[in-house]
Amino acid sequence: MATADRSTLDLLRGSRITAYSIGFISLAAGLFLLLWPGRTAHVVGVILGVLFLVTGFAQAAEAVTTHRKGSVWGFLLLRGVINLGFGLVLIFWVGAASTAIVWLIGLDFVLTGVLALIASLLVDKEMGRGGLILHGLLSIGIGVAVMAWPNSIKYAAAILIAIVLILIGLVMLASGYQLSKASKALS
Repeated sequence: MATADRSTLDLLRGSRITAYSIGFISLAAGLFLLLWPGRTAHVVGVILGVLFLVTGFAQAAEAVTTHRKGSVWGFLLLRGVINLGFGLVLIFWVGAASTAIVWLIGLDFVLTGVLALIASLLVDKEMGRGGLILHGLLSIGIGVAVMAWPNSIKYAAAILIAIVLILIGLVMLASGYQLSKASKALS
């Protein structure tokens, strides 16, 4: 077998393993998220909390060990302490933290809508005032809905993400199968 054929075969085998791995992981994560959307937010929150704790501890340790006059070690220490705090909040109050994030997203929609309405007052009718007014009112409506029903929004987002992960998993598994067929055809 020629060297070019051998490297192509190796590439196909490696790509097949990658495709199958990503496919199985995505499919499993999607099914987990679809079957237990409420638990998923908790698991993700705890994982992020641990990440913030480790990062915060590392930043605080670096600030203390590199303490020099005239350096910005104080900001690094503050950042580390803040990350430690975020980590603890995410680990011990996952529900409150995820609800706060959803509230902030809703608040962002409301503020965007208010800014669009203000901008509509500054724009001539011919320059798209109507579009800005519609954009502003829709954004405010979506923001209020998100803040009024944060748990429903979290649940809906979990379902949508689950569907996307399942589809990605199925596509990657199909790709792995096609790569397997191509690899067998070459050998």
